[in-house]
Amino acid sequence: MAKKRVVSKRVAKRDRTNSNGFASVIIPPLEQAESEVWLIGDRPLMVNNKLSVAEGIAEKYDKGPGAYVPPPAPTPEEAYANTFYVLPDSKYDAPHPKGRYGVPSSGIKKCACSAIRTTGITDSITIGLIGKSFWVMEDSGGLCLVQFKKLICDRRPVNIGSGVKTVPSMRQRPMFLDWKIKIRVKFNAKVLSREQIINLFMHAGQYIGLCEMRAEKKQGQCGGFHVRGAGGTL
Repeated sequence: MAKKRVVSKRVAKRDRTNSNGFASVIIPPLEQAESEVWLIGDRPLMVNNKLSVAEGIAEKYDKGPGAYVPPPAPTPEEAYANTFYVLPDSKYDAPHPKGRYGVPSSGIKKCACSAIRTTGITDSITIGLIGKSFWVMEDSGGLCLVQFKKLICDRRPVNIGSGVKTVPSMRQRPMFLDWKIKIRVKFNAKVLSREQIINLFMHAGQYIGLCEMRAEKKQGQCGGFHVRGAGGTL
């Protein structure tokens, strides 16, 4: 008669316990690093600050349809000026060519996070870990400064609405040419390295892009960039 094989069970060692007798959790020390990266535009950058539109919609719903009195429609010049992201320390109002303009730092972070899958990483846990392991620091007012050599007003027709209810309209939006953005990225050095940050933003610049009509959209012609250098000036 064959002997029964006895399988010994390995019991995991208990973690160190605290004074209350419960297993203690060991949290490793924080390892954080910071890197400066230049995003160099190789396609025009078109921005569109929708804050004024959002404020109008919020006011309408806050007051209710009966009490809401729509403000007079802005002039084309006012509508164009409202599409800029102006840094708080700018000495000039939009659309002055010497003004200090930017893009939201949150938008740059979102651009990089959207590019994770383009690197070939498809595991959801890994994607989530990467996205939570870095952030883009702002320059001022939630914005990162855009340095540019030329600013033009892009005027083109757009469709307002969806489906069969779309209405054609003309829109004016600022377009920056020969632009660059110096960003500061803080990241978890246990998860990411400076080289991986640069590689991620290289994918983001070529396959995702920033702001309006970016590469990930069907009509993507704008917002593309590549990464060059760190620190200093170009």
